[in-house]
Amino acid sequence: MARRQKEIIMPHLNDCGGDLKKKWYVEYSIRNPQSGKMERIRIYDGINQFSTYQERFDFAQKIIKQNSEQIKSGNISYQEFIEYEDMLLYDGEGSFSRKRKAKAGNIKIYLSDFLQIKKLEVNKKSFETYRSKLRLFCLYAEKSNMINKPATYYTNEVITDFLRDLVNRKKLSRKSIEKYEQILHSFFKYLNKKKIINENPVCDIPKIGIIKDEAPAAIPAYMRNMFKKEIETRDPQLWMFICFIYYMAIRPGKELRLMRLNQIDYDTRKIIIPNYVSKNSDTEAVDIPDQLFELITEKWKLHTYNQELYVFGKFFEPGEKYLSINNMSKRFNEFRDKLKLPISIKLYSWKHSGAQELAAQGASIYELQRHLRHRDLTTTEMYLKKRIGQRSNMIKHNFPSI
Repeated sequence: MARRQKEIIMPHLNDCGGDLKKKWYVEYSIRNPQSGKMERIRIYDGINQFSTYQERFDFAQKIIKQNSEQIKSGNISYQEFIEYEDMLLYDGEGSFSRKRKAKAGNIKIYLSDFLQIKKLEVNKKSFETYRSKLRLFCLYAEKSNMINKPATYYTNEVITDFLRDLVNRKKLSRKSIEKYEQILHSFFKYLNKKKIINENPVCDIPKIGIIKDEAPAAIPAYMRNMFKKEIETRDPQLWMFICFIYYMAIRPGKELRLMRLNQIDYDTRKIIIPNYVSKNSDTEAVDIPDQLFELITEKWKLHTYNQELYVFGKFFEPGEKYLSINNMSKRFNEFRDKLKLPISIKLYSWKHSGAQELAAQGASIYELQRHLRHRDLTTTEMYLKKRIGQRSNMIKHNFPSI
């Protein structure tokens, strides 16, 4: 007598023997009527956010109950499952395998396909921005039980609700929300091109988010003196880094951190910023002011080192390996906090401080444009309006007395 085959294996928990370092999951299986084989579905989402056994167990029981009820009611039955590479995983999570299965049409599949394309198109930092923001969108879809809805379900109203949720939970600024909006627009434009949706839902989004100026503040002269007194002797490499930012308006993230000694042209007294690190993607030359040139040649004697070395290497001197991306910022913030100065002052503030002092000394808008390496005068005008404002010696010194 033939044994009747099971059509469904009900949801159950795999707790990896109680090991909290491993990824727990709820699993159930449904028979594929075409192949006759059981298709296994694993649910990781949400379970591993908890740090204790009981919390994970209780959350998993809710998932088991929810999916069991869905199976019994007929809302979960066999549907084609697609294997895909989950690009939303954190790098550590995907070290073993990024292969996952999901129902056809699951938004995760589309997001992962889109991210695979973006990984080839943009630099690593930009890719991580895309991934982190789309990951939050995916988590919102899961929390709102929309993850298996067709792409057409994600209307303008759904997108707006997601952005409002970000503002309410994370207190994000309008500028940050606009970045989410930009990335989501790019994703749904991709779906529209693939004819998965007929129109892009990310349009006419209301202006939401907290209005605040997130740009680093310029540093007043008395605070600059406080920093100099504290940093110049205690961390000479950091002070050298600051001087390059202040005098040259070189951006600290890539342009300065990855600068090699051979980019300093001692004959023309310029520093060459190559296109592969320049924010504008153009190779540019920046004049070295007298004060900085004297420090470079007389105090730091950078011309005496192997010119292939990075200016800011490990071990507090020029070296073969450059510093990590947040190294200098962390060191600067420690001094700032020790001096009990405002957190609005960042390492990048030295760039604004130098530009402010240069403008105060009478530099023309054309000179400032070249020094700051802005593409056009409009950008420089907006920068000066925001950072310095309109200045009038007549109002300052010749205002009629009351």
